Amino acid sequence: MYQEKLNPKFKGEVTDVLINTKTGEKKVLWTSKNVVVDDFSKLIAALVKNESGYSGALYWAVGSGSDSWDDSNPPLPSVTDTKLTSETYRKAITADDMAFLDDNGNETATITNKLQIKVTFTETEANGALREFGIFGGNATSTKDSGIMINHKIHPLIYKTSDMILERTIRFTF
Repeated sequence: MYQEKLNPKFKGEVTDVLINTKTGEKKVLWTSKNVVVDDFSKLIAALVKNESGYSGALYWAVGSGSDSWDDSNPPLPSVTDTKLTSETYRKAITADDMAFLDDNGNETATITNKLQIKVTFTETEANGALREFGIFGGNATSTKDSGIMINHKIHPLIYKTSDMILERTIRFTF
C-alpha cells in the first residue's frame, strides 16, 4: 500500500536589529526560526480560490506577551495559535516591504518560493515591552486580533523606547 508522509515545508526565519537613534549603533539581537501556523493553509486556500475580501500578508503585529515569560523559559508557539497572547501594536505591510529571494538569499524580480518581509518600527511605533509577533493576512485590518495568523514568534523581552528603531526581517520558504 502506498502511504505518503506529509511534512510541511513552510519555514520561517526572523532577524531582529535594534538601532539606537542617538548613536546610530546597530545591534543584531538574533536570527532564529519561527512557527508557521496551521491557519496559513486556510489563507492559501482563500487566495487560490480568489475569495473576495482576502489578501496575503497585510499586518505585522507585535505584543507584550506575558510578564511571567521573563522569569522562566517562555512558552513555545504552537502551530494551532490563531492570535498573539497580548497584541499591542499592528503595522501595515506594503508591497515595498516584500521581495522574492533567489537560492542565494538575494532579492529578485522573479517569483520564487522564498519571500522576505522587512518592516521598520520607528521611534514612535510599538514602544514598550515586546515579547512576541505575528504576521496576519486574509481579512486582517488594523484592528487588534483580526485576520488569519501566518506565523508566531515568541522571543526574549525587548523594551523598545522612543530612542530605538526596530528592524524586523522574516524570510519564508514555501
